[in-house]
Amino acid sequence: MAKRPQSDSYDLIVIGSGPGGHRAAVQAAKLGKKVLIVEKDEMGGASLHLGTIPSKTLRERALAAKYDQSSIADIMERTHKVIDEERSNTEEHFRRNSIEAVCGLGSFVDKHTVKIENAEGTHLAKAKIILIATGTRPRRPVDLVFDGETLFDSDSILKLNHQPKTLLILGAGVIGCEYASIFARMGVAVTLLDGRADLLASIDREIIGALTRQFEKFGIDLLMSTQFSNIAVKKSPEGRTIATIDITSEGGYTESKDFDAILYCLGRTGNHEKLNLAAIGVAADNRGSIPVNSDYQTATPNVYAVGDIIGAPALAASSAEQGRLAMLHAFENEKAEFPDTFPYGIYTIPEISSVGVQEAELQAKGIQYVVGKAPYPILARGKMLEDEFGFLKLLVHKRTRQIMGVHVIGTSATELVHIGQVAMAFGAKVDFFIDNVFNYPTLAEAYKVAALNAESKLNRS
Repeated sequence: MAKRPQSDSYDLIVIGSGPGGHRAAVQAAKLGKKVLIVEKDEMGGASLHLGTIPSKTLRERALAAKYDQSSIADIMERTHKVIDEERSNTEEHFRRNSIEAVCGLGSFVDKHTVKIENAEGTHLAKAKIILIATGTRPRRPVDLVFDGETLFDSDSILKLNHQPKTLLILGAGVIGCEYASIFARMGVAVTLLDGRADLLASIDREIIGALTRQFEKFGIDLLMSTQFSNIAVKKSPEGRTIATIDITSEGGYTESKDFDAILYCLGRTGNHEKLNLAAIGVAADNRGSIPVNSDYQTATPNVYAVGDIIGAPALAASSAEQGRLAMLHAFENEKAEFPDTFPYGIYTIPEISSVGVQEAELQAKGIQYVVGKAPYPILARGKMLEDEFGFLKLLVHKRTRQIMGVHVIGTSATELVHIGQVAMAFGAKVDFFIDNVFNYPTLAEAYKVAALNAESKLNRS
């Protein structure tokens, strides 16, 4: 990356180079706009270096370890290689689209001016439109010392250079669940703790039931409705540095336990403090998110914000689409219309994905529906993969026969869900899957099997 901008005037300045900033910059460039992107760390942002890419690479290597028994050092080495390759791809993408990239801390002077600070000094640049895409970071309590040896967050865990025998993960959200399954697959004794009663409350309950059973099969000790206190570091009788913590069960019993390492995954907060938002009349909320309207404009209309910094859904894919839509509104005055049917993917082992509504939502609204289900073990491809627990379920409107939701757990769930996503986007009925032919043997056949299962229930009703 360059150290200083080549010009003092642009059509667009983007602060942050993660998925949202990246896609926004490219979209603006394809509209013929002069674009500058400012990144304080490495190109690609936290998603590439600390989030989506490294955690999913770790997952793939953990799965492969079943066969080659890779060490933690081997797995981390491969992870960093993928990161380097993806960073090079990102930089090349910017070059191909004539997007100027500068390394430095970007902040506002006024609503059209950004100050860029780096080792070479301070530089000013102006733009008609400015986009904030600075993302989030793990929330760190001030009384805890994240030493990179015994206490980690989801950023620092990627610098782990040894394999702990025992690992406590605080927080059973998406990140906590993903890392719990990854480390359990690598042979670590994992305890997953959360104060809430339900695991991943936003996901279909039958899917979560199946995930919970798999966690138990992998030896993950799942402690829900459980509190903790008094995290400290001490020396074990063998002279190793370990963490100790007080754990209080739902029934009120408190026990002190030791772990080789603790991974803290209790929330994230927006990267807004260094932007000098006051200079443009914008303020973050109490969660560190920047409020925007439906077109991704902040309180200052020429300043837009996208991605994790604006809150949910805080997915790499949704952030990228927000960036594209924001620029179409900024430069083409097109109304930003985020698609209703977008999938969620959770890269646990086994992986989970869904699109559309859940059964609980339909029940709450009094909508009559049937469930069509296809267990992987009855599919030839499922048998070949030895996937004995995966399944796909369709939620079908009882009267109109329209597909209202697709929920999958098991091998390639995050790939399979897109078939249902496209069908739902075009308003397909369950008959679409019944009347079409699928390659054999494939997991995609699950759609036809589930559709036939749903049809038999529709015919009986």
